[in-house]
Amino acid sequence: MHIQLLPQKIPVGISRCAVGDPVRYNASHKHSKVCTQLLGNCFELHSYCPEVAIGMGVPRPPIHLIVSDRLRAVGREDPTMDVTDALEAYADQVVPEVEHLRGFILMQKSPSCGIRTTPHYKEDGTGVLAHDSGLFTARLRHHFPHLPVEEVGRLNASDIRENFLTRVFAYDAWHRYVATDLRPGRVIEFYTAYKYLLLAHSQPLTRALGQFVSNSRTMSVEDFAYGVRGKMMEILNHQASRKDRTNALMHSQGHLKGYLNKEERAELARLIDEYRQGNKPLSAVLTMLRHYLPRSPHHFIHSQVLLAAEPAELGLCEFR
Repeated sequence: MHIQLLPQKIPVGISRCAVGDPVRYNASHKHSKVCTQLLGNCFELHSYCPEVAIGMGVPRPPIHLIVSDRLRAVGREDPTMDVTDALEAYADQVVPEVEHLRGFILMQKSPSCGIRTTPHYKEDGTGVLAHDSGLFTARLRHHFPHLPVEEVGRLNASDIRENFLTRVFAYDAWHRYVATDLRPGRVIEFYTAYKYLLLAHSQPLTRALGQFVSNSRTMSVEDFAYGVRGKMMEILNHQASRKDRTNALMHSQGHLKGYLNKEERAELARLIDEYRQGNKPLSAVLTMLRHYLPRSPHHFIHSQVLLAAEPAELGLCEFR
């Protein structure tokens, strides 16, 4: 299975205020140039504002989340204004649209859209019990637990941005190569193509996934496919470390060294070690591995997504 990026843009949801629409409670916006000008190069952005969509208007009374019998969205100044059911119903309403999205970028701290930074207040509104998801996002993740999501502000960091891109590309590839053909053989072929990339994100979790894959016959076709996708997305959600990437690169090197001469093997090993020490970029190692790749007759190494174009090479991880 040779997994490639699509030439057209990948559909991704985003909070409307992040694309510059003045839809916040105070009629302002939080335009993110990283999202619209950088990630917009490969994402087709579909914007949403749950609070406007349920008819709250602009400007509008601010809301916050309180923990009572359930998590509720109520007016900050008028606690009798409760829009909990309306926000959750809107999340249910857009499910058919979100099914076609491959990721979602959401505004941090928002009572509707935050992912991990939204304050959850005591019922009397006096203190914060936790920071977690906004109401719309929580409902969205209930429907789509494997959908890659990230907060707008965090995408200013290049490593987090690269991680989000990697997850979106993987989720998109799953839908293109596997979603309409859930046969275990097809699922295993997809997992195999991602094996070394998964190792670069977490060696222990990737080994555990390998054990899960070996038990495919004990599960229904749907449960096996859903389980593999979920575990793959969980692994990719971990930041790839230099140590784990080096390990994955050395695995790749192992498949090629039998087809290289002594000088070429030494050069490749030296380059990988320079990457390990932080003296060479990942792209330099990948370029050399891809240069030698045609010499190997083995399908396994040719199929590895790790050796495909990385987000950094697409010019999407640095922004001036």
